[in-house]
Amino acid sequence: MKRTPAAVAVAAVMATGVSARTSSDGTTREQPRSDGSPTVARTGKGNVPVTESRPRPGKGGTYTWFDTRRRWVLNGVTEPQHLTGAKGVRFTQPMRRLRTDMASVRTEGADGTSPDNDAVLLALGVHLGPAEKGDETSGLGEPGGYAPADNAGGEFSGAAGHLVEFSSVQLIETDFRHSCGPGKQREETVGHVVNWTSSGGGDIRCETPLPKQQWAAAREGVHLSCHW
Repeated sequence: MKRTPAAVAVAAVMATGVSARTSSDGTTREQPRSDGSPTVARTGKGNVPVTESRPRPGKGGTYTWFDTRRRWVLNGVTEPQHLTGAKGVRFTQPMRRLRTDMASVRTEGADGTSPDNDAVLLALGVHLGPAEKGDETSGLGEPGGYAPADNAGGEFSGAAGHLVEFSSVQLIETDFRHSCGPGKQREETVGHVVNWTSSGGGDIRCETPLPKQQWAAAREGVHLSCHW
C-alpha cells in the first residue's frame, strides 16, 4: 500500500513514542511524551522548540516594612581571666557563644514571583541605614550565617583583677510586603526577615560594680561569667 507524506510523518513520530496530530494543512505537530520529556513542534519551516512559560520575579517593585523589632542581645561571653596588673597582658579566654541567631529570608507568594534574597536584603539595608541606594551590598548578614560572636583580643593593662569579655549584636526581625508589576498584573509577596545591623562588645572587670545605666548586655555578661 502506498503511504501519503502525512502518513509517513505520523509513522515516524509513532516510532519515537510521541503521539502526533495532523492538521488540515498537512503539517504534523507532536504532543507531549508520556514520560514528560520536552516537546518539539514540527512545521513546514523547521523544528521550533516549545519552552515552558514560567512567571518571572518582579524586578524593583515596592517594599513595605512592618512589625519591625530591633534589640541588642548578649550573644557571647568569656570566662573570667585573672590579670596580674602587669603591662601588656594578653586576654586568652575563648568566647562562648550564647545564641544561634541565623540570618534568613522567608517569602510566601505566587511561585516564581518572589524577589531573590539579595534584593530583599538590599532593600532592607537601605531602609534601616547600613546601605544606600545604588549600593551593591546590603551591609547585613548573609542568609544562613550566624550573628558574629568574636573576641576583641588585644592587650590589657591596669589594676589586677578578673576581666570578662562579651559580645553583643543588634538583632532585626521584620515582616515585609513586596509589590511588583502594573495594574491587574501586579503581584504581591509577603515575607519575614531575621538579620542584624551591627555588633559590638567590650570588657568588664568583675570587681567593679556596674552603674545602673550600663549596657544591658554588659550587665548580663557579669551575671553569667563573674559568678557573684
